[in-house]
Parts: sequence; structure tokens; C-alpha cells
Amino acid sequence: MAKEKQNNDYIFQEVDETTNVYNNVNQNVDELFKVVGTNLENVERLNAVPYSYWRITFTELFKKPFVIICLAILALIIFFTIFGPLINYYPPLIIDGSTILHNPLPDVAPPYYVGPNAQYWFGVCGDNMGTWFEGTDMWSVVWTGSRLSLLLGVTVAAIDVVLGIVIGAAWGYFKWLDPIMIEFRNFVSNIPTILLDILLMQLLSPYMKDFGFIIVVFLLCALGWLGLAGFVRNQIIIIRNREYNIASQTLGSSSTTMITHNLLPYLVSVIVTVASTSIPAAISSEVGLAYFNLSFKVSDGDITLGQVLTQATKGMAWMEHPYLLLGPLIVMVPLTVAFFYLGLAIADATDPKSHR
Repeated sequence: MAKEKQNNDYIFQEVDETTNVYNNVNQNVDELFKVVGTNLENVERLNAVPYSYWRITFTELFKKPFVIICLAILALIIFFTIFGPLINYYPPLIIDGSTILHNPLPDVAPPYYVGPNAQYWFGVCGDNMGTWFEGTDMWSVVWTGSRLSLLLGVTVAAIDVVLGIVIGAAWGYFKWLDPIMIEFRNFVSNIPTILLDILLMQLLSPYMKDFGFIIVVFLLCALGWLGLAGFVRNQIIIIRNREYNIASQTLGSSSTTMITHNLLPYLVSVIVTVASTSIPAAISSEVGLAYFNLSFKVSDGDITLGQVLTQATKGMAWMEHPYLLLGPLIVMVPLTVAFFYLGLAIADATDPKSHR
């Protein structure tokens, strides 16, 4: 009996100690934590700023000083392209009724070579520059040509990029289309581009006076999209059979949804890199067409940088008078460099891996 009583006292003692510990814990909890009220709006509010792809993209982009410099260069070129002829303008061409005539400067005599000065900021075109440019103000000729060349470059680049992305995405996604497009690319690549341009221009030259801009755009865009399309096709083939794409197909996603939501967003950065060089590439392509007399006609009142460069390099006069090349190159070189580095910067900024 004594032993049993002793065991019961031990049990009661343990219960008392457990109760004391429980009470102490509850007392500490009540002291440490107090309810001060709740607000459903505050509960759902995030302390961190929500992730925004384009906000971070533009933040990363404008962190780089060279991007600001490139944008300033492009803005300056566009400004002078629009307003340059209004600042110090000597019209290189005049319209007499329905006829466009050459308009040489009245105070400059043949052979017309006058270097840059206070009156003629880019100098005067020499007699080596053909019937339409000799004796005209280089400043007026360059910025008048830049206007049409830049418009042409933007139009051609936009068409090439859209066609390249659409055709390239379909080419890479639909397996049945791949052999057809490969055969087409192989066939086209075996024919010199200049030969195709000559053939097309021979057919379309009677319509140049009325539809010159459309015809030149057609010449440059006829096969200009093929390079970007092939690049997009290769990238889509690489990521087409990844697990998340197979899962989307299994769940019944349509081909359009797969391409626009799963494939193309992955290629934004690389597409931007290619697209950024399309504008200067289109302007340079027009220079090539002008060299072979396949571009706009000055006799129709259309002046481009390609025509100015082509005429300036005729003969050897540009070696004695290098200012003949200075005017066109002062537009084309900064334009090309600015678009190139801006494209690289945008490609880095649009890459989600760089969003920390």
C-alpha cells in the first residue's frame, strides 16, 4: 500500500509539473503576441514590386550609357533628315511643269568642285557626279537622299522582319513544310541575287515613274526575308520538342497558340538582334542596286544615298576631293553603328536570364 501510494504521488507530481509548464507557455504566448487588428487589403498587398518583363527590360536597357548615345545619334539623324533641307537648302532639282530639271548653283562654275565652307556646309558636287548632281549643293542632296533612303530602309526592314518571323515559325514548327522550304532555299541560293534583280527590273522598269518606291521595296523584300526565316526555323527546331511544348500539345494547344505563346517569346532577344540590323542593311542594299542602275531614277525626282555614293565614287575625283564621300558617309556610318550596338543592347535587355 505504501509503495502504491508513493507511485500515485509521483504521477500527481508529474501532472502538476506538466500543467505548470503549459500555463507558463500560454502566459508567455499571450505576452509575446497580441492581435492589433486585421485588414484584408493589407493582407493581400505584396511588399515586393510585382515582376514586369517590359519594365525590367527597359530598366536594364537604359542603364547602359552607350544606348543613350546611340539613341541620340539616331534622333539627330532623323532630325536632320526631316529638317535638314529646310536649314540651308539649295534645291538640286526643279519642276518645270511636269518635267524635272537639273538645278546647278548659279554662283559656281564648272568643274564645280567647292569644299565645305560657311555657305555650302558639305561642299558642292563636282562634274564627275553626272548630269543630275554636278554643281548642286551636297548638303541639300545628302539630306534629301537620306529622307527617301531612311523611309525605304524602315519599310523594307518591317516587311522582312514580319515575313521572316511568320514564315520561319511555320517552317520550323510544321515538319511537312520543312523539305519544301529547304528545296526553295537551295534553288534560290544557286541563283545570283543581282541576276534576279536585273530580270525583275527589266520587267518592271516601265512602271518605275509611277510606282518606283513600291518596285524597289519589292526588289529588296523578294528574298530579303529568307535569312531571318532560316534563322527562326533553326531556333524553333531546337526548342520545339522540349518537355513543356510536348505537354502543351498533349493538353490540346493549337498550333497558333504553340507558336505565339511557347516558341516565339523564347526568341525575342535573338530576333531583335537580327531585326536591328535590317534598316542599315536595306539602305546598303539600295546602294548596291543604285550602282547597277536598278534603283530610283533621279530623272523622276527621286534621290537616295545610294545614288549620291555611286556618283561620288565615279572616276578618281573623290581621291582629290574626299568631301564628296564625307556627306553620304556622315549619315550611313553612324546610322549603321548606332543600330548595330542598339540591337545588341536590346537583345541583352530582353533576355530573361539577365533579369535579376
